Amino acid sequence: MPTKLSILWLPALAAGFVDYGDVLPVSYSIDPKPLLAHDTKYTGESIVLSSDRPVLTIDYGTEVAGFPFFDIEALSAPTQVEVKYAEDFTAFDNPHSDGPWTFSNGLSSSFRTETFEFSKSGHQQAYFPQGGQRWQTIQLLTNTTVTFKSVGLNSTSENKPSSAFAGQLHTSDELYDKIWDLGPRVLQAACVDAGNAPSTWDITSDGALIRGQQTAQSNNGSTFANYTLSFKTKIVRGGTGWRVGSTIGTPRGHVLYLTSNYPEETTFVNTNRSLLPANTLVYNYGFSIVNQSTLATGWNQWFPINRTIAENVWYTITTTLNPTSIDISLDGHPIASIPQDEANYLSSQGPSYLGTLNPTSGTFGLGPWADQIAYYKDVHITSQNGTTLYTNPLTSNSEIDSTLSEFNIAPLTHSVCLDGAKRDRLVWAGDFYHTAKILSTSTARWDYILGTINFVLDRQRKPDTEYAGLVPISATLGTSDPEEYISAFTETGYGGLLDYQDLFLASVGYYFLATGDVENLRPRWGQIKRVFEARKKFIDPSSGLVADGEDGTPGSYFLGPVNGSAPTGLAAYTYKELIPLAEALDDAEAVRELNETSQGLIESLNSQLWNASTGVYDLSVDDRGNFSFTGIAWAILSGAANSTQAKASIARLPELRLGVGYKTSTADESSNKTQLSANTGGFLLEALFKAERDLGVKNLTVAKSLLDDFWSQMATQEEYYSGASWEYEYPDGKPGIDLYTSLAHPWGAAPTYVLPQYVVGVTALEPGYKTWSFEPMVGALGLKNANATTWTPAGPIEASWELVGEEAIVRAHAPKGINGVLVLPDGAGKKRVRVAGGRRFQINCRNWS
Repeated sequence: MPTKLSILWLPALAAGFVDYGDVLPVSYSIDPKPLLAHDTKYTGESIVLSSDRPVLTIDYGTEVAGFPFFDIEALSAPTQVEVKYAEDFTAFDNPHSDGPWTFSNGLSSSFRTETFEFSKSGHQQAYFPQGGQRWQTIQLLTNTTVTFKSVGLNSTSENKPSSAFAGQLHTSDELYDKIWDLGPRVLQAACVDAGNAPSTWDITSDGALIRGQQTAQSNNGSTFANYTLSFKTKIVRGGTGWRVGSTIGTPRGHVLYLTSNYPEETTFVNTNRSLLPANTLVYNYGFSIVNQSTLATGWNQWFPINRTIAENVWYTITTTLNPTSIDISLDGHPIASIPQDEANYLSSQGPSYLGTLNPTSGTFGLGPWADQIAYYKDVHITSQNGTTLYTNPLTSNSEIDSTLSEFNIAPLTHSVCLDGAKRDRLVWAGDFYHTAKILSTSTARWDYILGTINFVLDRQRKPDTEYAGLVPISATLGTSDPEEYISAFTETGYGGLLDYQDLFLASVGYYFLATGDVENLRPRWGQIKRVFEARKKFIDPSSGLVADGEDGTPGSYFLGPVNGSAPTGLAAYTYKELIPLAEALDDAEAVRELNETSQGLIESLNSQLWNASTGVYDLSVDDRGNFSFTGIAWAILSGAANSTQAKASIARLPELRLGVGYKTSTADESSNKTQLSANTGGFLLEALFKAERDLGVKNLTVAKSLLDDFWSQMATQEEYYSGASWEYEYPDGKPGIDLYTSLAHPWGAAPTYVLPQYVVGVTALEPGYKTWSFEPMVGALGLKNANATTWTPAGPIEASWELVGEEAIVRAHAPKGINGVLVLPDGAGKKRVRVAGGRRFQINCRNWS
């Protein structure tokens, strides 16, 4: 049995790694197959796998992240195991578990299955971190016995119970407490410290040593067309892989893998010889050579090679793109000429927000398939006329830092929050809106928020360039050089989903409201204003609504169509949110501009899109027959909707009911595969509570159903439970993109900030909670009591209410230096009572309902 592979198992820890310790199983089972019923609590005992009980199922209890490790106590002989990782227990029925992650290379493992060989006792650690999982299986592949002293993860993030954090919520309903808990758990998994996402390549004197991962693309090849790529490669195990004619951050294009002859001494026994036969070139056009839920790829083509492809031998591979074919040579000998038919068809089929594809142009990428390892060096690209376009030796003699940044796999330099823990490991600027608010009422890890703000603004487009002033909507982690990112990512990096610019600005405004931190935002104020100025150019001068750009640049929005209620309401809300920061910086002109723009949008929203005959805001000026709950939500949150409009609009929401939740728009289909969004549902949830509190709309029926029927699914289904919030749900309450669904997605945890702010009722009136409001919704949602602890720069505010007999007892305590205003419930006449900082306050109220 082979032993040479173990030398490659070295932890890839970057300088400055923040060690959060080890995460061990909560419970486990040993059986011939994975078991959801795992009754054995893990207490540190040794675990034995053998041929009659070959599968260890590990339950970490909730979402965790880190480098998998194995402490081997004893082996009967060298042993191979297949390890699967999953957020969703049902993923173990899939040969690829809930992966692979073909959307991006997110400084973590691209695959959710790994094969390991144990040749001796001792500690062994995986090279790649896993971004997020609750479950893990270890399946014995060989007829041997292995004894584990321990297994687990070297954690790359915090792993604390929600009770350990500054923000707290407790109510008389255990379900609502569990729903609130989803927030702190998801932030711990999806927020990453600088230094805790190391590079996924090793640059050595012998070339770039790359282990199996989604290809990483060069930023320097996006303008190349009809070119020839040449590089040298040495297969260490299994095969080598590359990509040409590709997009950069989201790799789509021609993808190729060349397999070795699979020598016994280095080949894993579970190698998929159907997908990747020995001595074969495998080709596809799209994301990958396997489908992943919504990221469908093309069809595989196999080209057997009439020679032995040996391991540990250098080969020169040449790939030429031309309008009719893609031609591949090995050491100067042609091995395949692939017609462009598949690529020509598939290039027009992808999602528009990912940009257009041209099979004859685009950059190149490098990276072998799962469990493969290969060296790469001496990359050379020439044009049709033989002109050199690009060279890179990929050795330690080259500029290592610049090379890693060029391929977007440099170590993470900022502490940031990602879109998801296991998947979409990108800094999505718009989804950050929920993250900032969740953090303020739970973990209070403001270093993540400030780190994300700086990370995004560092990559802002420069003046007098295309998309000037805009920030990236989904920045990659591994582009350490901001100037390089700005140059490489243009249309899809900045011009898509323009409402994400507004959501990002709203996050900045909220950060300032919660912290009062003017000093860290002062150096960035000019950039923040430039985002606002860039967005103003997308206000239609005729309708006064958010639409296309004044220069004809198409407007693309996530929340709704151009000239629509949702993006317009969001913009009005956002610019108003920035006013306190402008005031703190004594920028009177910005205050005026922000206020006038916000008010103008509100006026246009009401004059152009409020439909008195239907009692709801129209979807857009071009679609008067439909409406969306995002349009309703942002009309309320922005202050555009008055009490009458809010009441009428909310009364229309039951028309959107679909299964456990609500579809976003009447224009959406109603099917068992309609995706119900926890992201947009969060906007609606807050709007419903705001309408109750501020506009006197006494109707929390939909809010309660969102919590009881929709968010409850995340907290009550054992096979899907991650302890964190989800991305989407289907109408039946299951994860809404099948196995691809992120079950640790911060955008899905809005209740974590909505419930403390509205049900308990603590809200900042001035930045940093210098003054604050306490307006409890006594008895809301059928609750008997609710209490919350809210972080402030001066210390925690503790507030609560409870029903005792016919009385409501309201209590509050805040630190010295900040003063609150208690607004008593309606039955008490909305009386206002001052709550002095540094003192404990209690009032008993009989007339509370």
